[in-house]
Amino acid sequence: MNMTIDEQELLLTLERNIDAADTYANSEVGDQRDKGHRYYYGEPMGNETRGRSQHVSRDVFDAVEAVKAMMLETFSADRNICRFDPQSPEDVFTARMATAWTNYNFYRQNNGYKILADVIHDALIAKTGVVKRYWKADYRYESEEFSQFSENEFNVMMSAPDVELIEMMEESVEIVDEQTGTAYSQVAISGTTRRRFDTSKVCVETVEPEDFLINPRAKTVQDSDFCSHRMARTRGELLAEGFDPDVVAKLDEEDMLKEDGSIGRDSVDSFRHDRFGLDDAKDREYVTLYESYIKRHDAELNECVYYKCIHSRHVMLDIELVAEMPFRTFTPFPLPHRFYGMSLADQLCDLQKTMSSLKRGVVDHLMLTTTSRWVANLSLVKNPRDLLDNRVGAVVDVMSPNPESVVRPLPTPQLNGNVYTAIENFEQEKEQRSGSSRMSRGMDSTAISKQNSSDLINTFMNASNRRIMVMCRNFAENFLKPLMQDLYRLGVEYENETVMLQLDGSFQPVTPSALGDRTEMTVAVALTPEEQQAEAQKLLTLDTQFTSNPADPTVGGLYGQQQRHALLSRAFELLNIKDGASFLQDPNSQEFQQMQQQQQQMQQEMQARQEEMEKFNAGMTARQVSVLEGQLELDVVKEQNRMLLELEKQEFTEEEKEARLMLDTEKHLHDIERDQAELEIEREQKRNVSIG
Repeated sequence: MNMTIDEQELLLTLERNIDAADTYANSEVGDQRDKGHRYYYGEPMGNETRGRSQHVSRDVFDAVEAVKAMMLETFSADRNICRFDPQSPEDVFTARMATAWTNYNFYRQNNGYKILADVIHDALIAKTGVVKRYWKADYRYESEEFSQFSENEFNVMMSAPDVELIEMMEESVEIVDEQTGTAYSQVAISGTTRRRFDTSKVCVETVEPEDFLINPRAKTVQDSDFCSHRMARTRGELLAEGFDPDVVAKLDEEDMLKEDGSIGRDSVDSFRHDRFGLDDAKDREYVTLYESYIKRHDAELNECVYYKCIHSRHVMLDIELVAEMPFRTFTPFPLPHRFYGMSLADQLCDLQKTMSSLKRGVVDHLMLTTTSRWVANLSLVKNPRDLLDNRVGAVVDVMSPNPESVVRPLPTPQLNGNVYTAIENFEQEKEQRSGSSRMSRGMDSTAISKQNSSDLINTFMNASNRRIMVMCRNFAENFLKPLMQDLYRLGVEYENETVMLQLDGSFQPVTPSALGDRTEMTVAVALTPEEQQAEAQKLLTLDTQFTSNPADPTVGGLYGQQQRHALLSRAFELLNIKDGASFLQDPNSQEFQQMQQQQQQMQQEMQARQEEMEKFNAGMTARQVSVLEGQLELDVVKEQNRMLLELEKQEFTEEEKEARLMLDTEKHLHDIERDQAELEIEREQKRNVSIG
């Protein structure tokens, strides 16, 4: 767009706005930032007494690290914090692709964990965490050598739009045809090319709060009419980006940067402010640049527009018309109608100073009790230095037969027991201000006891972290959600490359520019790990109840495959189970539909087989009945035959008995007749006779 604007007048306007914003940021805000950083580092407070304890309590450090750990564990638990909502039933899978690409860009292409850690750290100490998101057109070049290419091969290689010829050499070579044996000459091309690889991407980078300048009247970045990012760049970087060498040569580095609010941040590493490398190469010299965004009225459009200006205090490098400012900010304790809120360090600096004084008193009393002061008559002490050194086991030589009259210890008053009560009270006040209790940090030994159940401990921990959860919700809704929407919008506008992302257990090609515009996004509830497990257990319990009785008429078709898949997927996500799609198939997926069709075919085949089996069984039953009837008749005949046989046997037995009885009778009669005959013969012969 052709812009008719007076650069010098615009430079003067920008300089006035920078001075106003810098003065505002380095007044009370800068002092509070410096104080927060110094207290976080545990640096001396300036009220130390020589010869006394120099102990510095680390209350700011403890609270900041505890809250930061809780927030990082919440927002970097390997789950999709932000999700795009589908706009129609057909848009479910596309919305999931949009969610996957946005999280892929933030957490993998831009090291989202470090960005979140830096933003949260800056906000808890320096009031505001700032990020800048933008599309960066970047390329990577690699040199490639080629040898003995034919003209066709060379033309095909050079037809690629990302190949540039650097060096070429032609030579004539003799080639022999393998079939005919004829030799002929051909031009062979060798040389070097440079191939360009597109590495452009949507970038997110953190901005030091001290280098972010905004109009003092602003309430938010979006309603501000001016904001600027101050940065240090080398001349070589600016030349590589295509800026005019004559203009770059006019730039210089501002010494006043050493006096801004970053002094406290760099107090632990002050060497970076020293001027070193003065004799370095010209292209390695650092210069101060401003990337400023200012709202001006455009007479041709008759509306206010934003100008993006790359400039120094006195030199303009580039002007561009843009739609919005590329910054997103987070404040842990926002104040209504104010851009700068309050940091966690602001809440605890006075407590740290008080706690340091109390703990120093305890240490000083301990030292005075161990190495007490002396009351002595120095005229009777041979070497007064012995009293000053006060070494353990040292001998004090006195010129008196009664040493107690010469040297005696000065009584030390007892430590007031209320000191420890005061320390405990301030510890409780620190917990109330920061929202992080000793129990949640694992520092309360009384919480782990036999009479305290785990559920009770978790209840107290979750209650004590309630303020941190509110802070997490503020971070998610007011910072992370708009940032993710910005990343997606930039991807749709500029990103044409296709990336392979894992969805439902398989890799799917995703092209951001083909996903379309989206505005509906939800943020996952910021849960602690314990709350995640509890919610997952509730979902699994519901699944068990719904599936325990499939014939329950009250459930009916309310809990189908789609609903169960959604419930179990949510439970897997809460349990931080990676690649849950490998265990659960999506009912809408093609593989699941094919599997369902196969199962239906198998059921139909099984039903047909069952019907055939029933028919076969019916025939078999009829035949079995016939066989049983024949068997029964046979059994009847066999029983009749058996009875006849038994009857005949019985008759035969009786006949045999009668015959035997008759034989016995006849034998008996015969014996009687024989005996009578013997008697008659004996009478006749008058002697014993035995017949037979």
